[in-house]
Amino acid sequence: MPPVVETPLFFLDYDGTLAPIVDDPAAAVPHPEAPDLLRQLDARYPLWVVTGRDLQALASFLDRPYKAIGLHGAQEGVLGRETTTLIPEDAAAALRRFRQSVPAMEGLEVEAKEQSFAVHYRAATDAAAARARLREWLADLPDALDALWGKKVVELRPQGLTKGTAVRRIADRHPECVPVYLGDDVTDEDAFEALQAMGRETVTIKVGVGDTRAGAHLSGPDAVMEYLHQYV
Repeated sequence: MPPVVETPLFFLDYDGTLAPIVDDPAAAVPHPEAPDLLRQLDARYPLWVVTGRDLQALASFLDRPYKAIGLHGAQEGVLGRETTTLIPEDAAAALRRFRQSVPAMEGLEVEAKEQSFAVHYRAATDAAAARARLREWLADLPDALDALWGKKVVELRPQGLTKGTAVRRIADRHPECVPVYLGDDVTDEDAFEALQAMGRETVTIKVGVGDTRAGAHLSGPDAVMEYLHQYV
């Protein structure tokens, strides 16, 4: 089990960490233990939910005004309340342009976000062909955008805005706390690296299998709940 610290600053990824991974992103309800556990943790410690989702969309799954980072670091705010979007205009224009040119291929599904979008290919009968077609589509991606590849999904995001830049900014506001970051996806590796580079005590936890920069592992959302229960 990863270490438990006395003064945590929680950064909790949503999909794959607080909620099991499902084929339909609209059906990604939180783990049954997560709502009550999050309320208890938020009452005791500084806590941020971290997600690639738009924060307005995430608010439909979590019923309290948690502080949150959305769109892989391009949004910051409070669920169900005010949010700040950090996307520069050139990146926003490029996102709109690429949204209009998503390949027409069976099995590709677009997940719309407030100022971004992701293309899922979990439903494609030939995942390798779908991935190749998406790489071809992104061959002329402008410098203003990054293509972020995840678990049978690619998302376009503004260059230079990551979960890592977001959590480091927030961690600087809480020098008295130990950042504790739990996440399952490639996007969370930016956050692990950024926190570890701060030169202070951190707890970084990879949820699931695979190579990682994190200092510890948990097997899945069930193990995440077991770990977090130690703080309440």
